[in-house]
Amino acid sequence: MRKKHFSIKYILISIAIIIIVILAIFSYTLKTDRELNVFESLIKDSVIGVSRVVTLPFRYIGDKVKEFNELKDLKKKYDDLLANTERIESLNEENEELREQLSSMKELDIKYTINEYSFLNAAVITRNVATWYNTITINKGSYNGVEVGMAVVNNKGLVGKVVNVSTFNAEVKLLSTSDTNNKISVAVNHDKKKVYGLIKNYLYSSNYLEIEGISNTEKISVGDSVYTSGLGGVFPSGILIGKVKEITTDEYDLAKILKVEPIVDFNDINYVAVLKRKDK
Repeated sequence: MRKKHFSIKYILISIAIIIIVILAIFSYTLKTDRELNVFESLIKDSVIGVSRVVTLPFRYIGDKVKEFNELKDLKKKYDDLLANTERIESLNEENEELREQLSSMKELDIKYTINEYSFLNAAVITRNVATWYNTITINKGSYNGVEVGMAVVNNKGLVGKVVNVSTFNAEVKLLSTSDTNNKISVAVNHDKKKVYGLIKNYLYSSNYLEIEGISNTEKISVGDSVYTSGLGGVFPSGILIGKVKEITTDEYDLAKILKVEPIVDFNDINYVAVLKRKDK
């Protein structure tokens, strides 16, 4: 087996030497301007033919390697372009989200004026699914001057009030809470006249606030605006709550029951502002 391996090696070396000799002769014949004889012409033609046959596979392989490298380079450029495109799309989405957040934060410059209060901007950081319509947690607390009982609004209107405070967070009870003890005094504006009532509860099925305590003799129309009254010392007056959508009476036909569509979307609360008295 070892001898056979040596023989093959010897044969390959011999073939290489022969090719080198032939190429040397071929090189010499090319450098001379004299006319070649029949034997030299035959050698020249043979060498050219052999060189073409010998180099053809190498040229083919070289071309394929070149094509492969070009395709590999093209694939890399494509992947880079795709990654950049995806990143651009991601950045566009991030920018759109940032624009929305910035817009929401800017809109916290509330459209209504409450002179004796300042606004402490905050973000909603926690919202329990089990108490979705009851409470939210914001990222401002006693360190920022937040106290229990302070009103919380967003860019549209009343959100709720602070009920628990820690150093850096606060829990806000929403206007949509199921707590029946959370009655809030409101004022309905009808033809520049205020009619007072109380928020009774929140109707989850229709997304309406129910207001009671209004005499049946009072004039109220669908579309009238409802604001905080300022009575009871819980909320400052003039914070928009919603619009009257339905008007009915109680079973004794003595008092009106209003169904009010809240101006705040309680399913979409991300940024709020805590109302702080300026003298504090």
